[in-house]
Amino acid sequence: MKEISAGGVVFRREADELLIQLIQDRFGNMTLAKGKMEPGETVEETALREIGEETGIHGRIVGPLERIAYRFSDAVKGDVEKEVHYYLVEALDADVQVQVEEISDVLWLTPEEAWKRQLESGYDNNNVVLHKALARLGCRAASIRDMPAAQLAKYIDHTLLIPGAGAAAIDKLCAEAKQYGFYSVCVNSVWVERCAAALAGSGVQIAAVVGFPFGASLSEVKAFEAAAAVRCGATEIDTVLPVGLLIDGQDDAVRDDIRQVVDAVRGQAIVKVILETGLLNDEQKARACRLSEQAGAHFVKTSTGFGHGGATVEDVRLMYASITPALTVKASGGVRDRETALQMIEAGATRLGTSSGVAIMSGGSSGSSY
Repeated sequence: MKEISAGGVVFRREADELLIQLIQDRFGNMTLAKGKMEPGETVEETALREIGEETGIHGRIVGPLERIAYRFSDAVKGDVEKEVHYYLVEALDADVQVQVEEISDVLWLTPEEAWKRQLESGYDNNNVVLHKALARLGCRAASIRDMPAAQLAKYIDHTLLIPGAGAAAIDKLCAEAKQYGFYSVCVNSVWVERCAAALAGSGVQIAAVVGFPFGASLSEVKAFEAAAAVRCGATEIDTVLPVGLLIDGQDDAVRDDIRQVVDAVRGQAIVKVILETGLLNDEQKARACRLSEQAGAHFVKTSTGFGHGGATVEDVRLMYASITPALTVKASGGVRDRETALQMIEAGATRLGTSSGVAIMSGGSSGSSY
C-alpha cells in the first residue's frame, strides 16, 4: 500500500529578522511538522493542515522543497511505500498552540540556531530538507559541509542523456541511483517507463528532459512530451526554453512556452527550466529566471550539458539572486567532482545535474561532459 504525508519548514520575519520554526517531539528530538494525507486532500492542503494542527500556525506555501520516499514493513499494513512531501511555508501569524499529545515544544529560532539544533538533535533525514529551506531563504549559516557525506546524494539528479545510451546503460544508471540514494535519475523520455519499473519502491524520482537539447520545438510539442513522460512515470520535467526567442527579446513567447509545459503537468510533476547559460549574457540569464518564475516553474537550471559552456559558480549566484524563494536553482554541465558540487550548493543550487554522481560520492572525478 502507499501512504502519503506532507509538512514543511515554516518561517516568518519579525522586525527584519528571519525566524525558523522547529518542533521538539516527545522524545526530545528536533523535527518538522508533518502528517498523513486525509481523503480528498491535496498534498499542499495536508501540509498546511498538519502545520496548523501541530503548531497552531496558519501558513502560505511558498514552494516545494523535497520529496522523500522509502519502503517499510508493518505488522498490520504489510509492505508500505511511504512518500513525504515537504514545502517551504511562510507563517501568516506567530501565535503557537502546541499539540501536546505528540509535541513537547514549538520553537522560533534564528537560522543559525535552527541549523545547530538540527545537527545536534534532529533526525538525519531532515538535514537536507532544512538545508534546502535555508538556502531558499538566502541563509548561508547552514553549511552542506556540516552534513554526513552520504547526504550529498540527495542533491544529485543522476543523469544519462547521450544519444547512444541503450537499455543496459539505463539499467546501470538506475542501479547506481538506488545504491547511492541519488534524488533522481534524469533521462530522455523514451526511457522513463523502463526507469519507473526499475526504480519502483526505491524512492528515487524520475526526471525527463523535454525539447532537448535545443529548446526549439513547438510549445505544444513540449507540453505533449511532458504530459506523456508523466504518464510513463516521470515526476519531474526539465524543459529547455526557446533560447533564440529569449535572445531576440520575445519575452511573451518565452513565458508562454514555459507556461504550456507547466500547465501540462500541473499537480503531477515539478518543472525545471534549462536556460543554456553559455549562450546568454547576464541580463538575459536574469530575465530568463524572471520569466520562468512568472510562468509557474519550480527550478531554473544552468545548462543542457550539450551546449557551449556549463555550470559556473558565478552563474548559479546570478540565477539565485534573480529569483524569489518560490524557485530554486539546478546546476548542470561540468559538475564532475565533489568539491565543484559543494561549491555549486554553497552558491545557491539545491540540485545538481551530473553524470558523474558515482565519482562525486566516491571522492573522485569524471571526465564526462555532463
